[in-house]
Amino acid sequence: MHDLHQPLPAGEGETGIPDFLRRGHPLCNTVTDVGVIPHVLHRDFETRGRISLKKVGTDKYATDLSTEILCIGFAVNDGPVQLWLPGNPLPEVWFEAARNPNWVVAAHGDHFECAIERHILAPRHRFPLIPIERHRCTQAMALAVGLPARLSAVANALELANRKDAAGERLMHQMSKPRRARKDEDSNGVYWFDDEERLQRLYTYCRQDVEVERELYDQLPPLPPAEQALWQLNCTINERGFCVDQGFAEAARRIARAAAPEIDAELARITGGAVTGINQIARLQAWLGEQHCPVESLDKKAIEKLLNTKLPPHVQQVLALRLGGAQAAVKKIDALLARAGKDDRVRGAFRYHGASTGRWAGEGFQPQNLKRPVVENITAAIAAVGTGDYAHVCSLYPKPLSVVGDCSRSMIIAASGHTLMGGDLNAIESRTLAWVAGEDWKLDSYRRYDATGDPRDEPYCITACKIYRVTDGTYTKDSPERNVGKICDLAFGYMGGVNAWRKFEPDRFTDEEVKKFNAEWRAAHPAIKRFWYDIDRAALRAVRERGHVIRCGPIAFKSIGSFLLLKLPSGRKLSYPQPRAVGDEQRQHVVFADNAAGQFKDCRNGAGAYGGIWTENIVSGIARDLLAEAMLRIEAAGYPIVLHVHDEIVCEVPEGFGSTEEFTRLMTRKPAWALDLPIAAKAWIGKRYCK
Repeated sequence: MHDLHQPLPAGEGETGIPDFLRRGHPLCNTVTDVGVIPHVLHRDFETRGRISLKKVGTDKYATDLSTEILCIGFAVNDGPVQLWLPGNPLPEVWFEAARNPNWVVAAHGDHFECAIERHILAPRHRFPLIPIERHRCTQAMALAVGLPARLSAVANALELANRKDAAGERLMHQMSKPRRARKDEDSNGVYWFDDEERLQRLYTYCRQDVEVERELYDQLPPLPPAEQALWQLNCTINERGFCVDQGFAEAARRIARAAAPEIDAELARITGGAVTGINQIARLQAWLGEQHCPVESLDKKAIEKLLNTKLPPHVQQVLALRLGGAQAAVKKIDALLARAGKDDRVRGAFRYHGASTGRWAGEGFQPQNLKRPVVENITAAIAAVGTGDYAHVCSLYPKPLSVVGDCSRSMIIAASGHTLMGGDLNAIESRTLAWVAGEDWKLDSYRRYDATGDPRDEPYCITACKIYRVTDGTYTKDSPERNVGKICDLAFGYMGGVNAWRKFEPDRFTDEEVKKFNAEWRAAHPAIKRFWYDIDRAALRAVRERGHVIRCGPIAFKSIGSFLLLKLPSGRKLSYPQPRAVGDEQRQHVVFADNAAGQFKDCRNGAGAYGGIWTENIVSGIARDLLAEAMLRIEAAGYPIVLHVHDEIVCEVPEGFGSTEEFTRLMTRKPAWALDLPIAAKAWIGKRYCK
């Protein structure tokens, strides 16, 4: 295994940013094929429009006729920041950047600038377009090293000399959308904050953004070539979009909206009229307090946590109504329809490196959070929901909202003359966990199952046999014990206990039974259990022994500058900013600045990392790398990807193109760094996304 980086040179900057993260360092230079360091055109656009960018997404916002450019701030390399306004001569540097392969263009959140260039600057103002291969995104670069996505947050985290203008940002938001009509103005008119004083302040703000983005570009390492290729593929997938059945989605929304009064009536009945609407938060909190269940929040996570505790049945019913209320279903469909364009396609749904492990995240409409259907006959459910008739659906199904949720994936369809072809990697996290930890019996069971397809060899069944201490092969996929084996793998693989189990199975089995399952699972997986503690010690040692490579099986750590780096078997590195060892001599652990949920604060609110977190990050990162390599192969083979979710890839192909056999081969081809990892996948084909 190669060293993570060269030994740390002396003379780090006061910010603690290591020299290898600085643009001038040999590891950071972006060099073209002919060995020339390219010119960089930094750019930032300010726009305004009548529709909400946050609500409809970048592509739909950019294609709307009301959206227009207010100004462009730009600079070449370290040159002065310049401003272009509509009506001015086009900047010559744009033509040079488009013509010269030794130029690249950069922006923070380049997808926005790219969409504005494609849909506004090129057709309306005759700007040339620069090929996507020469685009660079500082937001993607920041996310790839574990830093925040927001420009203001990453500038603060790196203590840049240039910072985001907070007052200017507020002004920008004010000027980017129509203002209310004044008393002496026609209420049907469209009006803006566009007086000269505000415009001048906006121009200053735009110039400052370029300064911040340029300094950030100079401080961050470029994406490695493989990751740059993935970022470009992400741009291609986002621009391509996926097709939605808007008529079917509208019908589902009508059913969800019709269910709201019924839910409110049930809520009023249970609470004796104290609460008459699912969104009456203050009343709900007061009523719950009277039931000896005080709550500070009633968001999804808070309710799910409460439902995993012992509560009176009527309190559970109220919380369940709040959690599964019609509003959630309506909002999901609203988000889908709001982002669908005139050609029925939703674009820009995926964020590169949305998680610190490298996995993608959803934008707006969240494809990753779509419910897996549990209804037995999904075709019949689609037909019922497609009527848009709430009474009809109620006559067929006792829980109509659940059926609407079951049909949410089916709102994604193939365009006319095309079909969807997809596949998912089978139990990839369970396989990867066994592989990285060296749990050989489990790897052998996967290999045997992949070879035979015998339901008695299915690894979740084998796990269940070990937990119940019966002979391997006793249970099959139809045995109820098999589900125990599966949930044990999902809940306990990262040091989870009863609470982790309850996320998958909230009601069945007592806590004592779950604790016994946990003990039996750990006893059956000694290598995984040992790996948890070994990997935690390795991370701690790497933080203590800065600059040294600390290995743990196929994983390596190195603490350098203000980052702890974790090298995966693929060679890709996960980055943990601001690592430090905390605790006493008896028990120490690593704390790092975590970018989860868009916040940049100590992981687990200062409680720090432990073996389960490192293991989950490693497994998630490896699974992501396997999927990413499969995506590149599948796209190169002519299967246009429109959707991908964790371990699944969905393509939209012309009718009659390709085959599920070829698709499966492309998905399961092993990379050179994982030749002994058993990989399996199952492909499907259809007009709707129903997997």
